[in-house]
Amino acid sequence: MKGKIIKGSIIAIILIIFLVSSVSAENNTDDETKVVTLSKGGLVINYPSDWGYSQATSNYSIMSISKLDSIDSAGVGQVNINFEKKPIEGDFYTFVNSTYKPMQYDASFKLVSSGESVIGDREALEYIYTSNDHGVEREHKAVWFEKGGQAYVLLYSAPIDKFEQNLYVFDYILSDIQIT
Repeated sequence: MKGKIIKGSIIAIILIIFLVSSVSAENNTDDETKVVTLSKGGLVINYPSDWGYSQATSNYSIMSISKLDSIDSAGVGQVNINFEKKPIEGDFYTFVNSTYKPMQYDASFKLVSSGESVIGDREALEYIYTSNDHGVEREHKAVWFEKGGQAYVLLYSAPIDKFEQNLYVFDYILSDIQIT
């Protein structure tokens, strides 16, 4: 009986030591992800600290963020979210839909889905599509909204094998964005 108590006590002590060391390790990590805020072009966004500001490839870009470990030597992220603002020519819905019309004639693009969405209290349009540029297959999710005669688009883009695992950042930004 005494042997069982000692054995149980040793197991309990080992378990307590393991739990205490696990909690200490979690609280002392230098890799802890924090939330960073960026404000530019009438948008205020919050995003995780393992993402950062990056070079944009569009002339209409107001800001671009990328997963830090995906930024290439040119400063462009392979897993990125680009924020653009374009002057609207005519009706907002016609303007946005005309942006995707040429894709149906280009074999390197494939429209996966499109439809209405909401950002905060604003009506929005959402497009999901894939592209193939020089053998690199990417998936994209674009959400468009109108403000003050301007069309804003938030475009998330990533190689197909990294798209789903990083989509939560884009969805978080959409749910938390402030439009000023």
